[in-house]
Amino acid sequence: MIERYRAIIIKDNNILLMRRCIENREFYVFPGGKLEENETPAQCCERELAEEFGIKVKVKKMIYLTHQLESKQGFFLCDWVSGKIHKTDAVEYTGKDNAHFGTYEPTTVPLTQIPDITLYPCEVAQHLNEDLQKFGTELQRPLIEFECVFKK
Repeated sequence: MIERYRAIIIKDNNILLMRRCIENREFYVFPGGKLEENETPAQCCERELAEEFGIKVKVKKMIYLTHQLESKQGFFLCDWVSGKIHKTDAVEYTGKDNAHFGTYEPTTVPLTQIPDITLYPCEVAQHLNEDLQKFGTELQRPLIEFECVFKK
C-alpha cells in the first residue's frame, strides 16, 4: 500500500497549496508526498514541504485519513515555522517530462476561495471547507477517516 502525507497550512486567512496545470486544466493539491523508508508520517510531511516549497513546518496533528484504491493519505494540520515559499530544485520543477506531468507552482489561496477552486481530493476539500466554518482555522476536530473516489 502506498502512503502519502500532506499538509494543511493556514496562515493569514490563506491556505498553502500546489497549483497544477496539465493539458489546459488548472487545479490545486495539498502539498506533501510519498512516505520514504524509515520515516514517520510527520517526518514525511515536514520533509516534503522543505523539498518542494522551501519552508519549515511543524506538524500539529492529523485531521483526515483517506483511502483510495491501493493507497492512503494522511492530512496533517501544520504550522508554517519559517521560510518563504518558492520553487526549489525538487524534481517537480526540474523534471524533463512536464508535458506529461504539467507544471507545479507553490502558492497561497484565500480561504474564502476554497469552494471556487478545483482542489483535490475533492472529499478532503469539502470536509475542510465545512470544518473551517464549524471549527475555525485552528480546526480543533478529531481525526476522521473516509474513502475518496478517484476523479480526473
